[in-house]
Amino acid sequence: MMRSPRRTAVVLSGGGAYGAFGVGVLKVLAAGKSPATGYVPLDADIWTGTSVGSFNAAAIVADPRGGLPAAERLEEIWTRKICTGTEQCGNGIFRIRGDVADYLTPTCASSPREALSWAVNDGLTFGRYLISRTANFLADSTPIENRALGLFDLGAFIDTSPLSSLLREVIDPREVLHSRRRLNITATNWVTGEAMQFDNADFIGERGFQAIRASTAIPGVFEPVDVEGETCVDGGVVQNTPLNPAIQLGATELHVVYLNPDPRYIPILGSPNTIDTMLRVYFLMLAAKLSEDIETARWINEGLDTLSKVRAGSSIDAEEAAELVRSASRVLGEGRAYQRLVIHRYFPHTTLGDDFGMLNFGLDQVLAMIDEGEHVTLTHDCQENNCVLE
Repeated sequence: MMRSPRRTAVVLSGGGAYGAFGVGVLKVLAAGKSPATGYVPLDADIWTGTSVGSFNAAAIVADPRGGLPAAERLEEIWTRKICTGTEQCGNGIFRIRGDVADYLTPTCASSPREALSWAVNDGLTFGRYLISRTANFLADSTPIENRALGLFDLGAFIDTSPLSSLLREVIDPREVLHSRRRLNITATNWVTGEAMQFDNADFIGERGFQAIRASTAIPGVFEPVDVEGETCVDGGVVQNTPLNPAIQLGATELHVVYLNPDPRYIPILGSPNTIDTMLRVYFLMLAAKLSEDIETARWINEGLDTLSKVRAGSSIDAEEAAELVRSASRVLGEGRAYQRLVIHRYFPHTTLGDDFGMLNFGLDQVLAMIDEGEHVTLTHDCQENNCVLE
């Protein structure tokens, strides 16, 4: 039986500023310099992304050239338009409300009128914040220590209008809408807790930009985004690595870029602090979910092998029967033909920044992360990275 042509996918996970690591990975893959692709340039058919991965994926799909030119353009966006202290004041993703330097520095606002608008809007935002929080504090009947915890909201001090401006500057919705490459963006419905999926067809009017902003809205840091009446936040809350959407779109060869290192690369401190402990728990939770996804892919491959034997009239043993039962819902129950999956995985081999590095868009850190992505991909080792191969 002839196999259908392979469909390749790039799956980009979330992680804020750590998304620069993915830029390095994409450059090497697109240039055909990685053993993962047999040193053949990669120009994927399917792009799925969560959080910063949604931005990187959309920027690639929006570039009709694809391949290495698109990856190099993405690097230029990061180093010239996103990084702190390059072409703009601050970074290209967010600004801290009430920073007087933004109002007085000529390179920050495009005009005195914009600087004045920032100052007025920041003042109004702080005013509304103080009034609402004070009213809630006085009206609440819970113990005073509980009410005190509710007085502070970091998101009220963060302005994400730079991200909105950046999206309009670097992503043309028409190019995404008509691209031959499939795009899938994951956000989280903040009310129901369900994953929300957006694709090329959503890039009409403002909806595509809203999808990216929603997917990147880190809870507690960035304000939730309203997408046609649905309150949405970062897709990483429920699906930090959107592997399954890529498989649902028909991908059979997946290149999965993780922004958090494998836990074995994270040293355990002799005297751990609270932040370090919480981050390690977070990394372990992500690693467990990633392992579950990869094992599911292995089950699909094993189930397909066993199914082929059954169809050929060969007998199967108890272990093979168990493999078929375990994967039956995927290889038999979804109404479409599955093919064997090949999954290449790319991890940082070191932590990419300090405890709050995912919000650090400094040029030095971004360049270091791009370099790490390039190094990891140039020296890719499938056995070390636990890839799924045929």
